[in-house]
Amino acid sequence: MDYKKMGIDLNQFMGSSSSIGAKRVTNVCIAFRVATEQNNRAGCFRALEMLEHEYCYLKNKLHELFQIEQQRALAAGVRYPVQNE
Repeated sequence: MDYKKMGIDLNQFMGSSSSIGAKRVTNVCIAFRVATEQNNRAGCFRALEMLEHEYCYLKNKLHELFQIEQQRALAAGVRYPVQNE
């Protein structure tokens, strides 16, 4: 495992998640980074599982938020391009 590369990628992911207020994702990234700094393979795998869970949770919540915003905008007469899923 390339712990140094993982640490660099995690820092970027932490910055991105922090910039949108995704504190739960950021907190898991911090734990993940600690595991990489300790070369803790088992800790990295646990953190990766937690990160996947938190990412999916965030993705679903953002999707819900976008749907609500789209419904609100449509009710107000604003039209956005429709994305195919």
